[in-house]
Amino acid sequence: MSEYKASCSCGRLKIDCTGEPQAVVQCHCTDCKKRTGSAFGVGLYYDLDKVEIQGVSQRFVRKGLSGADFIQFHCPTCATTLYWQTERHPDGVGIAYGCFEDMDLPPVRTVFEQDRCSWVQQLDIPTFIRGRDSLQVRQTLNYPPDPNAG
Repeated sequence: MSEYKASCSCGRLKIDCTGEPQAVVQCHCTDCKKRTGSAFGVGLYYDLDKVEIQGVSQRFVRKGLSGADFIQFHCPTCATTLYWQTERHPDGVGIAYGCFEDMDLPPVRTVFEQDRCSWVQQLDIPTFIRGRDSLQVRQTLNYPPDPNAG
């Protein structure tokens, strides 16, 4: 069985994960861009019973685009946002991809395509206009090429 370990920058907040994640998701929403300081965010998603969280965290609660609470947990020392939970999926947890040691699992879907920066390459995975409940715009790169891609 696979085990993955994630931690904040200073190492005081850690997560041990048992088994493979339910999903690895690339998100282009403006909130993930702000959370990461990058052009997109990537998270691994697990059931809470598959993770062990160690250390002290602080919470930041915001409304997600669905209107439901989105709770981010960050290290009070180094301020790394290590994981998050949502009101819509209270038994799950998303964990920041870049906080894992030796992570190389690819995303299985991308969401909030409407907010994707034009220079970010589209992946050959299911693609959704907004969240995974929204219109799926691309299943594979067998679709016609994006006329705006350059």
